[in-house]
Amino acid sequence: MGEKTVKIYGMHCEHCADRVARAINKIDGAAAKVNYKKGQAIVSYDREISDKKIRDAVEEAGYKVTGIQ
Repeated sequence: MGEKTVKIYGMHCEHCADRVARAINKIDGAAAKVNYKKGQAIVSYDREISDKKIRDAVEEAGYKVTGIQ
């Protein structure tokens, strides 16, 4: 099990955060806690998930990833 912090630009409300969380949670093995006020998602995972897969999910939801740690 691991964790990544994803910095996200463009979220303005709880609806935005829910949309990002749903997009990330569709990735097999991932679970996201999204905070739109901080502009970030904490992604927990039980198998290795590439940064690209997370970035693609967030950007398909309509937001921009500015960093992954």
